[in-house]
Amino acid sequence: MKNGGYIRGLPLFAKSTTIRPDSGAKIDSDPNSEGESKMVNVRCRFGWFIPAVGLLLAGLAAPANGYAQQPKKINVVYTIVSGDSTALWVAYEKGYFRKYGLDAQLEFITGSNQTIAAMMAGKVDFTNGGGGAVVDADLAGGDAVMIGSTVPFFLMSMYSQPEIQSVQELKGKRIAVTTLGTATDFARRIIVQKAGLNPERDTIPLQTKGPAEILQALLSKNAEAGMVVPPLTLVARQKGLKELVDLIGAKVPYIQTSVATSRRLIQKDPAVAENFLKAIIEAIAFEKQDPKGTKEILNKYLKNVSDDLLNETYQQFAVAMYQKYPHVSLEGIQTVLDFVKLTNEKAKTAKPEQFTDTSFMEKLEKAKFADQFYK
Repeated sequence: MKNGGYIRGLPLFAKSTTIRPDSGAKIDSDPNSEGESKMVNVRCRFGWFIPAVGLLLAGLAAPANGYAQQPKKINVVYTIVSGDSTALWVAYEKGYFRKYGLDAQLEFITGSNQTIAAMMAGKVDFTNGGGGAVVDADLAGGDAVMIGSTVPFFLMSMYSQPEIQSVQELKGKRIAVTTLGTATDFARRIIVQKAGLNPERDTIPLQTKGPAEILQALLSKNAEAGMVVPPLTLVARQKGLKELVDLIGAKVPYIQTSVATSRRLIQKDPAVAENFLKAIIEAIAFEKQDPKGTKEILNKYLKNVSDDLLNETYQQFAVAMYQKYPHVSLEGIQTVLDFVKLTNEKAKTAKPEQFTDTSFMEKLEKAKFADQFYK
C-alpha cells in the first residue's frame, strides 16, 4: 500500500539564497536583500535540517500497520477443499497476511503427506495439513511442527451403503478416503482398528482425491463406506446413505486441521510464524462475526454450492469448531500416537509436545491479541 503526504507550514528557507558550489558550508544571502551585501558565514547552521526532513518523510511513507514495505514472501498450501481451509481462505481474501507483512502465495495440493513432503524440501512454508502427516514426517526424521490447530477433533463421519449394519461387515470392502495419510485415512484406520479389524489387511482404502469424490464413490456404489466431511454429510443423509460411525458427535480429539510449518523456518525468522498466526486469528474473528462475508468467500472456493451446504459448512466449522485462539490439542496428537505406535516403534516413546511449538500462540493469548477484533 502506498502512502502519500506532504508537510504543511514548514518554512524551508525564509529568504531566497544562492549556494556557492565551492563555498563548503557558507551561504550567500540574496544581494538584493536590505543590509545584506556581504558574505554571511553560517557554518553548519542548517546542517541538521536535511537529515531531519529525510527522517520525517520516511516516517510519513511507512505503512500504517508498522510492517516493512516489502512483505515477506511465503508459500501457503491448503490440502483440502472443504470448511477445513476456511481460515486460510479468509486470511488470504481479506488481506490479513499482507497486513502482517506477509506476501502469501496460496496454492492447493491434494493430500497432507504430499504437502508435508514439499515442506521438508523447502517448497512450502505453511499448511493446514492433518496432524497425522506431521507426526509421521517427524518420526521419520523431519522437522515439521504444529503451531496451531483450527480443527482439533475429527469433524467427519463414516457413511456406508444402507445395507451395511456394522463396521465388522466392511471386512474385504472398499472404504473411500481422500488420499492415504490424510485425516480421512487416519479416521478410517482408527475406526476399523477399534472394530477389531486390521486396517491394512482387512479393508481396502479407495483413494478419491477429494471430499466430493468420496461422496460420489458412495452414491455410485464404487465404495461400501467412506469418510464424509461437512457439508457433504447433509447430502449423504438426504441421499439415503447410512451414518455408520458418528465421529462428529463423539468429539474424538485429533488434529484434523493443523497450522503447520517447519522448525527450520522458525529458527530462521520466528517473526514470520508469529505474524502468520496473527493473520489466522484475525481471520477466525472475521468468520465468527461476519457470516455473510465468510459464506461469500466459502462459495468462491467451494465453487457455487447451494445455500444449505454453505450454511452447514459455516455452522460446523466457523461456529462450532474454530476457537478464538486455535491451540494445538495435545490430546489430539496423543490419539495419533496411540494408533501409530501399533506399527511404529518410535511412536511408543514419543510425547505430544515434541511435535508442537506453543510459544507463539501462548504469547498472543497472553497479550490478548484477539480481543481487538471482537466487538
